[in-house]
Amino acid sequence: MATTSRDRQAAQTRADLEDAARIVFARTGYLAAKITDITREAGRAAGSFYNHFDSKDALLLALAERFAQDADSVVAIQDPHARDSRTMRPHLEVFWQIFESNRVVIDALRDAALVNSELAANIDEFMTVQFEPWTERLRGFQRDGTELPAPPEVTAQLVASTAESFARTWRGSSEDGLEALVRFVDRAIFGTSGEMTP
Repeated sequence: MATTSRDRQAAQTRADLEDAARIVFARTGYLAAKITDITREAGRAAGSFYNHFDSKDALLLALAERFAQDADSVVAIQDPHARDSRTMRPHLEVFWQIFESNRVVIDALRDAALVNSELAANIDEFMTVQFEPWTERLRGFQRDGTELPAPPEVTAQLVASTAESFARTWRGSSEDGLEALVRFVDRAIFGTSGEMTP
C-alpha cells in the first residue's frame, strides 16, 4: 500500500511530538511536564497530541520502544567476532550508547514508575525483555564452565545495575568510561579481563 501525504504528515507530527517530549522532559522533568508544553514545543495544536497518544505515559512508552531500534543499530555495526569472546563487552557497548543517547527517557521512565504502579509494572516488563540477551549470554558462559557470582538472571541484574550507576556518575570521556566498565564487569564475572581469557 502506497504511503499518502496524509500518512507522511501524521508520521512527521508523531516524530515532532516525540522529539519535543525529549526536550521538555530534559528541561522540566517528566513529572512536571504537561502535554501542552510538549505540543507547544513541537509547534502543534494541543488536540493533535491525542491523535497519536492516549496519554503522556503512552508517549513515554513509545519513546522507550525506540531503545530496541537503537540497540539493533549498534549491534549491526559491532564486530561479529566480539560475541565469540568471553566478555560482556558487546552488551555493555550497546547499553553505554543507548544510555548516553536516551538518558532523558531513562530518567523519565524512572520518575514515572515512582507515581504510577501500573506503568511501573509495564516498565519492569519492558526492561526484563531488554536485558534478556544479557541473561542468555551469561547462561552460555555458565554452560561453558564459568562459575557466575549468582544465577544468570541475577548476575544480569547486578551487571545492569552496576552499569547504570556507573554511567550516571562517570564524568570522563565516553570511551574511557566504557573501557573501565568492561574491565570491571569482566573481572567480576571471569576473575580477569574476559577478552584476555582464552
